[in-house]
Amino acid sequence: MIKKILIVATNSNNPLSKGKATGLWLSELTHFADVVMAAGCRVDIASPLGGNIPLDVSKHSFDKQMKDSSNAKFMRIPYLTFSLKNSLSISKIYAQDYEAIYLAGGHGAMFDFRQSESLQSKLTEFHSANKILSGVCHGVAGFIDTKDKSGNHIVKNKKVTGFSNFEDKLAEAIEHLPFLLETDLKQAGAIYRKSLIPFMARVETEYNFITGQNPASAKGVGKAVVKMLHSKGNN
Repeated sequence: MIKKILIVATNSNNPLSKGKATGLWLSELTHFADVVMAAGCRVDIASPLGGNIPLDVSKHSFDKQMKDSSNAKFMRIPYLTFSLKNSLSISKIYAQDYEAIYLAGGHGAMFDFRQSESLQSKLTEFHSANKILSGVCHGVAGFIDTKDKSGNHIVKNKKVTGFSNFEDKLAEAIEHLPFLLETDLKQAGAIYRKSLIPFMARVETEYNFITGQNPASAKGVGKAVVKMLHSKGNN
């Protein structure tokens, strides 16, 4: 039986500065998808509202992004490119249809993941069903306020990573964000961990919870999800 994984990306292209719009950092979706699809999984793509998922091209042109092999491969698969324009609405998703959920990053996620009641409700549903919860970079913001069925923060006392304050400073985004990911994860009780060198890949795994620090970590999160799926399948 083919295992299905739900990937969630942002609907927000909220400008960070000087009118430069943000959105999904494409490789954070494609690098993960590349790994799990190679392992035989099928992916569906959703967003808080459904519909269009804007791409962040503020730092690099789209042509440069297409030099990334995972991005180029993704854009040649019709049902995946269709999903970027016509993503599923998270409110219409059923957790029982999937083995895992993955929150892709990009600065856009800072403006609609944590703020979406539908996404928060669905994450609680996935957690309660003992599904794998995973995310990378700013996508991890979606987990800050997520509660378990008893009303406790799911990140409390768990080893978690995500884009650091210092990385946001180096990205010249820190003063334009609605909150700081590292700071608010800690305030929610997470045991936040990061690499000493910024932008180096780092993945944290605890129970069914897998997080990656930055774009370089997306493939590592995918590998950790596949490993966990295999482990669950052998139990």
